[in-house]
Amino acid sequence: MTKTIIFRADGNATTGLGHLYRLFSLVEIVKDTYKFVFITQESSTIDVIPEDYTKIVIPKSIKTEDEIDWLVLNFSAEDYIIIADGYQFTSAYQKQLKTKGFKLIYIDDLANEHMYADVVINHSPYLEEQSYKKEAYTKLALGTKYALLRPLFLQEAKQNRTIITIDTAFVCFGGADPYNLSFKAVKALLQIPKFKNIHVILGGAYQHLDIFNLENRCSSKIITYKNLSEKELIKVMRKCNFAIAPASTILFEICCVKMAILSGFYVDNQALIYKGFLDNKVIYNGGNMKTYEEYDFISKIEAILNTQNFNYQIEEQKKLFDDKIALRQLNLISELC
Repeated sequence: MTKTIIFRADGNATTGLGHLYRLFSLVEIVKDTYKFVFITQESSTIDVIPEDYTKIVIPKSIKTEDEIDWLVLNFSAEDYIIIADGYQFTSAYQKQLKTKGFKLIYIDDLANEHMYADVVINHSPYLEEQSYKKEAYTKLALGTKYALLRPLFLQEAKQNRTIITIDTAFVCFGGADPYNLSFKAVKALLQIPKFKNIHVILGGAYQHLDIFNLENRCSSKIITYKNLSEKELIKVMRKCNFAIAPASTILFEICCVKMAILSGFYVDNQALIYKGFLDNKVIYNGGNMKTYEEYDFISKIEAILNTQNFNYQIEEQKKLFDDKIALRQLNLISELC
């Protein structure tokens, strides 16, 4: 009997929305083949979960240490497999889940836990198998050939693109943007006359007001967006030829559309992805952006504009993603269902 898939992740203004969005990409790949349910904590920003997903909310009274007992009470290991994305799913959590008989796929960033999951996916181009401590049965699915990308971005990755000039910017710092880097980056771009338009993508957990005040003052240049669909996001990206974004899922998506990119990191889970993309020469070096101010962005952007070597990066971006990514993801899941 084919099993139903439990997708398990949380996300809100404090933790960001990346874990949720990465699982959305897998849902889109499997939803026409398998039944599924999306499970999240009550503290999550639930309204970003697509309306057509079957959702179950874990009550606040159920703590992480009690969660597996709750899962066993509500779902049979004979009928369900679990795909989990989040730092709370530690070695101890994975091991306990396995003792209950569940098959588990774990989405990882850090490679700092002993892995008990049946499959571990880490799409950073930086890590290798020797980076992991794991059980003998654990299968590793590493690198951009397992990139967690939604189907339309996988299609976009196949397209060619050439950048002749840079004059339109794309800015996105994730679901929450805790350091308000979107605002600082946009202020910097406004100081550089070359940029005619600045498109700013704000996440579902974004809570700052500065960017909207700035948009009201400079409405001819700045356009903000929130909660865009996959199709709408690609449409905006196509208008742009320069991007500023962290080394998270959004960086993978920008590389699919292809443009000159200033990228860096501001939380630990982005650092390995950043190193991998930098080693592959597909981004400009932004380093640790956690303490960036407007002048830091100005300095980096002006240096990039002076290089005039944009299309080399774009050719390297195209090499990251092939046309078999969705099939590989589906095969990983099918082996456990």
